[in-house]
Amino acid sequence: MSLRIGIVGTGRTIGVASDHLHGIQANPGWILSAVYDIVPDNAKQWIQQHNLASALICSSLEELLDKVDAVVICTDNLSHGTIAREAFKRKLPVLCEKPLSVDYHESKKLAEEAAAVGVVNYMGMQYRYHPYAQLIKEIISSGELGDIFSYRHKLGGGRIGNPNVGMEWRMKKETSGAGAVADFGIHQVDLIHFFLHETCGEITSVQAELATFIQARQSEGASAAPVTNDDIAVVIARLENGAMITLNNSRLLPQDGDGIEIVGTKAAISMDQHGRLFLRKKNADGSWSGEREELEIEERHKFLGLARGKQYKEFYEAVKNNQPHELSFAYAAQAARVIDAAVLSSQEGRRVSISEIE
Repeated sequence: MSLRIGIVGTGRTIGVASDHLHGIQANPGWILSAVYDIVPDNAKQWIQQHNLASALICSSLEELLDKVDAVVICTDNLSHGTIAREAFKRKLPVLCEKPLSVDYHESKKLAEEAAAVGVVNYMGMQYRYHPYAQLIKEIISSGELGDIFSYRHKLGGGRIGNPNVGMEWRMKKETSGAGAVADFGIHQVDLIHFFLHETCGEITSVQAELATFIQARQSEGASAAPVTNDDIAVVIARLENGAMITLNNSRLLPQDGDGIEIVGTKAAISMDQHGRLFLRKKNADGSWSGEREELEIEERHKFLGLARGKQYKEFYEAVKNNQPHELSFAYAAQAARVIDAAVLSSQEGRRVSISEIE
């Protein structure tokens, strides 16, 4: 049986709602039945872009909620809670874009409310379902890397590295919370858990530096307005087994050098900015081999509709058949806890234990 689903927040910049639409369309269990954006022209343009019926556009959130069996939230981080709570009142399942809210406190509160109401809640943290992540997880689980002691990940987007890009909600602490460290760091924290929690444990402490290098942006109908959150961050973390983590996330840097490197006592796996995966093994004498093997992504590493398709299949199974899933609001709150620790570390210039964030 198909279920009706509605998207709140079509946006006008990076196309997150479009990515979610592809996931919905890859799953026949979902039927897009409603769309709403607080700026009506955004919804109209989005509908036209995707050749969808204009009748899908709703004039209010309430109208959308009356037409759906589940809700997708793709708005600014601050409004996630307000929209989700309206859905909770109607016992509607919610899939929310990351991060869950502006900080750990609000994320934890929202997770607790979702649990109390008893509705399915799911996070749009899709990187673990990309083919490269599935292959990396397979290699780690096989034990081929040995005992893992080093993890490095550079991730970001260069679109707003252009200082002429105007002010957006994501550049304001009041509507976004933290900046790049949350925007991209949430994905990094999720991948660390997905790859390593079974063998290395969870993140126990972080030390971070956050900075804002483009400090003002042109605002609509006004002069330049201050950017109030970070646009670049460097995070060092430790896992329970002592493994060291280094994360770089940015809204400014070119994507040259983006990628992942995971090193163990037997071998290292890496991914470059083009998504190519390589395995470098150690020789019998303990030295690193001078050659590396390029790994091939195979069909078993891919999902119908790719990463978003997998998420919407998982969301459907949770709603329709009560299937368990890990990517809950409670899980997202724990990821936000790590991000808040990084923010506090930068503010106070010291290492912060995750347990300090309450």
